[in-house]
Parts: sequence; structure tokens; C-alpha cells
Amino acid sequence: MMKKLSIFILSLLMCFAFVSCSTPIYPALPNANIEGQPMKGVEIYCWQEEDEWKCGGTLGTNRLKFDEEIRSLQVVTIPQMKRILEQKGLTSCFVVTIIDISGDEVVYLNGEEYHEESARLMLLLGAEE
Repeated sequence: MMKKLSIFILSLLMCFAFVSCSTPIYPALPNANIEGQPMKGVEIYCWQEEDEWKCGGTLGTNRLKFDEEIRSLQVVTIPQMKRILEQKGLTSCFVVTIIDISGDEVVYLNGEEYHEESARLMLLLGAEE
């Protein structure tokens, strides 16, 4: 009986090991193992931390994200996000939103003065023209 239980537990552990090896390499996008392009694209939120751009991504929706949703995104650098977008074939279906997360509330910086920076970030992230 003990031998059967040990074999069962060992089998379970091996299954968990195999499943963990198949974890997607796209940590900044939830549900990242989707096939094809998301219906509403991908939203990339970018902000500056100590003179470096950081970002997180989520599937597109028709609404502004709650502060908690944005703050819970996995944070990556611009080059890391570019690699994620390229590997998933998403370079033609994302938008950049510049935000400020330094205060208590997330502030969307979408005024005219941020247009050029947003366009620059799109290019750094590998947007197809």
C-alpha cells in the first residue's frame, strides 16, 4: 500500500513539473497563451521609474482599468515587452498608454504633450508601421 502511494505521489510531482515547464514566456500579458491576435488588441501601460521606462500589458477592453488592475500588472522593461510582443506576433495590435503611478491614484497622461513620447514608445516596442 505504501509503495503504491509513493508511486502515485511521485507521478503527481512529475506531472506538476511538466506543467510548470510549459508556463508561457509572456509574463506581462494575462492569458498570454491565446492563439492569434486578441479581438480588442493589447494595452501596454508605460511609466517612468527612476529615469527608466517600465511597462505592463493586458488584453484590450472598452474601459479604463482600475488602479488595482494596473498596479497588479507584472512589470517589465521596454526591451522585455518588445520581445514578448514579437514572440506572440502582437506588434500590429497594441496601443501605448502613458501613466503616472507615483501617487496614490493612477493618472492617465494622454494629453497632447505626451503624443510624441507615446509614438516613440510605440516604435521602441516594435510597432509595425
